[in-house]
Amino acid sequence: MNEVAQVPGQQGELHTPSLVQPSGAHLTPIAGTVTHQIGTGDNAQNAIVYRTILWSFVAGSIFSAAAFGHAVLKSSPSPLSEVKDVWAIFAPLITLALGYLFGKGK
Repeated sequence: MNEVAQVPGQQGELHTPSLVQPSGAHLTPIAGTVTHQIGTGDNAQNAIVYRTILWSFVAGSIFSAAAFGHAVLKSSPSPLSEVKDVWAIFAPLITLALGYLFGKGK
């Protein structure tokens, strides 16, 4: 059968394996998909905020066009009020993100 060599004093203890590195070698983390898209550290924090602003404008524009088109098709007396309702959702997200960017001090 399978026999496992017992190391004295380490029975039932978990230890991380030690990796031997050549002297002077530096470990660099492996960059994943998200790291390639938004960066690391402070750059990642800012990139997420900028993407939030970008996608808020994109989504707000798409929903505004859809709401305006729907209001025109159903012969609404004021189709722009539908657009105003859409931006009532996205404007606070954009201003919150901008407030974070300009309000954080270093």
